[in-house]
Amino acid sequence: MAFQSVKVFALELDGPEDAVYSSGEMVTGVVILELNREIKVRALRVLGRGVAAAHWLENRSVGVNTVYNDYTSEITYFRKRRHLIRVMRCVTFALLFKSGQGLLVCF
Repeated sequence: MAFQSVKVFALELDGPEDAVYSSGEMVTGVVILELNREIKVRALRVLGRGVAAAHWLENRSVGVNTVYNDYTSEITYFRKRRHLIRVMRCVTFALLFKSGQGLLVCF
């Protein structure tokens, strides 16, 4: 199986580990692929996605009864796929995404 041949497959973003990105900022980094042995690779893809999710509960008392409201929302701001194609034993690929409009993105 091809996955047994993969020694390292990592995505390292530039900037601090707990970075939060806002609208229009560039998200840059590298994809590192290191193999234990030579294998045939047809394609290597990286998918980046910017998502905002919120969930909260509200309750209020109406006489002796309590009414609960449960709210959930999720918005996908962008979804970018990059194809990285090279066959070597240890390869570092450049990664560059531009975030969408009006969002906070955390990787």
